[in-house]
Amino acid sequence: MHHRRTCALLLPLTLAWPDAQAADLNARDFVTAPVGTSLGVAYLPLTRSGDYHGAGDDNGKADLSVNAFAYRQLWFSDICGTLCTPQFIVPYVDTEARLPGANEHRRERGVGDPQVGGTLFFINDPQSRTYSGLLGLLSVPVGEYHSQNPDVSPGANRWALHLNYNYTQGVGERWLLEANLEAQLYGKNDDYFGADLQQKPLYRLQAFASYDLTPTTYGALRLIHADGGELELDGRRLDDTHQRYTQAGFELGHWLDSRNQVLLGLTRNVSTDNAYAQDNLLLRFVHVF
Repeated sequence: MHHRRTCALLLPLTLAWPDAQAADLNARDFVTAPVGTSLGVAYLPLTRSGDYHGAGDDNGKADLSVNAFAYRQLWFSDICGTLCTPQFIVPYVDTEARLPGANEHRRERGVGDPQVGGTLFFINDPQSRTYSGLLGLLSVPVGEYHSQNPDVSPGANRWALHLNYNYTQGVGERWLLEANLEAQLYGKNDDYFGADLQQKPLYRLQAFASYDLTPTTYGALRLIHADGGELELDGRRLDDTHQRYTQAGFELGHWLDSRNQVLLGLTRNVSTDNAYAQDNLLLRFVHVF
């Protein structure tokens, strides 16, 4: 039963913090810049939860604390024959958790699995503020991984592919509306307590509505809904690992000057099944080179 309880946590932890693992988006991520522009982005996501919603937490003591840092570098380029953004992400993760059904805390920290990829744009019309593109990010399993403590390890010991299709449309002079259809595909972890752990795809919808409060400041509402991610251990399906959750939140972005932007984001779960009910705080800094 030890495997059963700890397996129930792998999916929630993999999705516990934005951008570096789950590739959570922010409002206006698909608004383009001229070819030759490069961006350096620093993320500081913090996640807290004292409530796991699911049958795996039979004693009601599960909790979660994730402090992370991620650096993202991307370039706006025409090397693809159209606008695209080659990029990489390197995360550092500090996770402490009491697993569902467990009495003791576990903790690991270190460099997580980096991601490489980019966005290929199909529509790039700044005049009408219409954009559309496909983002692909490949997680490379070279991060720090502990096979006897995998649920809180910074790395996941598996390949993963994140695909996200975005459509962004300006409405009026100040509004931007965005819809994102997302699929997260996972390879096999062949050393999960010495067993093979596999995960079915997780599908998500991310939607944003943002409004220009001033020429340099905007506010945004965000909504995320997720479904899927069921786990199998050595080919046997694990009950109560199919996730469904809905998150709602807001963001406030401000340009300090023409090259530097800061963003504050707050998100929390409003509906959760087989996952942690999370409160997420994000601080982000963007520098335009």
